[in-house]
Amino acid sequence: MQVNLGGIVPLSTVDWLGKAAMVVFLQGCPLHCPHCQNRRLQRGERYVPLHYIVSRIVSEVKGLPGPSRSALLSEGPDHASTSCHSPLQIKLDEAEQRAISKPFVDALVLSGGEPLLQPQACRHLFRLAKSLDLATGLETSGIFPDHLEMLLEEELVDRVFLDIKAALEEPDYEVATGRGHSASAVKKSLEVCFKSGAIFEARTTVFPNFPSTAQLEEITGALCRLKAAYPSSRLEGLILQQGQPAEEESPFFPVSIEKMEQTAEVCRAASRKEIEIRVHALPSLVWKS
Repeated sequence: MQVNLGGIVPLSTVDWLGKAAMVVFLQGCPLHCPHCQNRRLQRGERYVPLHYIVSRIVSEVKGLPGPSRSALLSEGPDHASTSCHSPLQIKLDEAEQRAISKPFVDALVLSGGEPLLQPQACRHLFRLAKSLDLATGLETSGIFPDHLEMLLEEELVDRVFLDIKAALEEPDYEVATGRGHSASAVKKSLEVCFKSGAIFEARTTVFPNFPSTAQLEEITGALCRLKAAYPSSRLEGLILQQGQPAEEESPFFPVSIEKMEQTAEVCRAASRKEIEIRVHALPSLVWKS
């Protein structure tokens, strides 16, 4: 089986707060979000055998030398290769960091791009993670609700991080994603999460031009209605993330954390405190081989 791989972060503490996660980014996404932080993962092909990623996961978790490969996010698609022939070489200080961090890797997160564009790859990698006693997390735009439902029904995902781009109506969602008729798919994914009883959190990234405070109130209202319809659901909250300029776009000043806290308080009031709403600044991730 071949997997369209975008890159791997061996250790992250920001994708899943409270967990030390290995993050596998899968290439490809049907959306065209204007401020996408992982734009290089939207298009292109850099296929590798599934067993290459399996070897990487096992070697990282067990603290063993693993295969090295040059097709990382920092490179363009033209550099992609399906061969894995280079020996693993790291500096002494990085070796020390790895020796310290290895025993604490306790989760696997699949991200993208849109990981559910490759549902069978997700299924295989999550099964591997379960066999290694790793917690499993999925970061998704919700554009493929049927694939999400499949993984949840098979109990392969411990936590879903669902990215809600805007108020769940058109044309707002088309403006936010560059793709028409996507709001209905995300609505269905939300309902799948509420119905399944899976632990999940909703995430909305806030930029200066969108979503507006009114749209964020609409998102909060939608979550409140679904929570009332599914009282045994396990929504852990709505996270408002501070949007940063992507590498390829013109710089802009992010919405201040103070302003975001004010907006969060408006949403908390609108939800009558039924939904926990938190504000996070987005850190920068470092890609490693």
